[in-house]
Order: sequence, then C-alpha cells, then structure tokens
Amino acid sequence: MSIRFEKVDHLYSPNTPFAFQALTDVSLELSEGKITAVIGATGSGKTTLVQHLNGLLLPSSGSVIVGEQTIKAGEKLKNTKQLRKEVGLVFQFAEYQLFEETVLKDVAFGPQNFGVDELTATETAKAALKTVGISEEDYEKSPLELSGGQKRRVAIAGILAMQPKVLVLDEPTAGLDPQGAKSMMDLFRRLNREQKITVIIVTHNMEHVLEYCDEVVILEKGRLIFHDSAREFFEHPQFMERARIDAPNIIRFREMCRQKGLELSPDILTVQQLAREIAKRRKKR
Repeated sequence: MSIRFEKVDHLYSPNTPFAFQALTDVSLELSEGKITAVIGATGSGKTTLVQHLNGLLLPSSGSVIVGEQTIKAGEKLKNTKQLRKEVGLVFQFAEYQLFEETVLKDVAFGPQNFGVDELTATETAKAALKTVGISEEDYEKSPLELSGGQKRRVAIAGILAMQPKVLVLDEPTAGLDPQGAKSMMDLFRRLNREQKITVIIVTHNMEHVLEYCDEVVILEKGRLIFHDSAREFFEHPQFMERARIDAPNIIRFREMCRQKGLELSPDILTVQQLAREIAKRRKKR
C-alpha cells in the first residue's frame, strides 16, 4: 500500500493562544514492504506524522494519500473504518488500550467490529495471538493478569487480527527490558518478511534502527530533514547529532578507531563483522 504526504502542515489549537505548528510542509513517500524508522528529538512531530496515516489527525493543509484514499485538509474523512482496518496504529504503551474481560475477547473485538461473525473473529484472534507468541493457556485470562510485555503483544495481536497492510508503532519497546525489546523487534521483522506488512516505527533506539530498519525518516521541529536508506543514514552522523540521538555502539566504536588511525569499512555494522575484520587484520600482521 503506497503512502505519500504532499506539503502537509499540521497546526494544533489554531486561532488560540495555544496554537502550535507541529508539521510544516512535509512531502514524503514511504516505501511499501519496508521497515521504516521515524526518528527525531522530542517534539519534532514524529507522533503527529504517523497519526495522519489512519485519520486520527487530519492535515491543516496539504494531503496524505494512503492507498486509494486521499486525506485532504478541510475535507471530511471518507471510509474511515476501511482506512483504520488497512493501517493499524499501535500507540505507545498500547496495553492501556486493553479493555475486554479476556485476552481472546479483546483480540476478537476488532474483527467483530468490522462485521466478522463471532466464530470467524475468534479463530482470527487465535491466529493473531499465536503469531505474537501468546500461549493458549492465557486466552481466557484477564488482560490485567499479564506481564507488561504480554499485554503489549496482546494489543498488537488486536491490530493484527484486523489484517492490516500497514503496521504503525509508536515507541513499541518503551519500558521493556532488553530481552523483551529484542523479542518485540524480531516479531516486527517477521511480520514484515513473512506477511509482507509494511512496518513504520517511531523510535529513539538507534541499535534497533541499525539492526532492523530498511529506511529512516528524520523530523526536526516539524520539518522533514532526511529520508533515505538506514545505511545512508548511518554514514552521515551529523543527522544523529541534529536529532539529538546517540549513535549505535558499533558506529561509535568505528569512529573511535578512525580517530586513532584505523579505518574500518562503513559496511561493518555488526559486532560479528567487526570481530572478523579485526581478526583478518591481525593475521595480515
């Protein structure tokens, strides 16, 4: 599903003393079938940007084209239900969205809300729960009984049960321990590769961007300042400085080596590649 922003502005609380320009003249085309990171300093407009993708926010000017639907400033959103089925948005701390008596009922709610019969919705919910790694013994539990990581997986399953073409995640690993965060990111990569879901992730974690993401979008004070491949992004550290984000450890180590006279290839992006390169150079000596 194609996604395009055309000269999008977003102004919060217009015509009031609290007016705030969150996005300014954003033109952007997001690649289909990729994992794209949206990064930037706090207040740069990341969440505002992604909330335009399923009509939670409407542009103050310009337009957002999602598939065959165009969201224009000043026009009432049409086919809202279909848009939100195709573009699933998972909020930061998505577990706060859980409300049903049981895990299974919560995940089945979305499909039923779109007119799917109860039996089919239940089977769809079970498949989604299996995908995110929730065991059958938890299906009849209250969502409140689960751990934080499990709650987040259930919330994501609730989106997946609606079979979206695009999955948008706002800081999906916030508050998780390193193992839980890695498991969550592995899940998103699997969804992207196996189910061909386009994944858009708002994040501050550059280690995740390095390991999992294909492309990077950077916002600065509501303006788009970069959109290219993740590799191109990591070859230009000045953009991380502008976004007030620390580079991944491997990039910082590479830079430290360069300052000490040891040039390492920009292709080296993992500890394993680094170890092999250092071992190779030692053998040559």
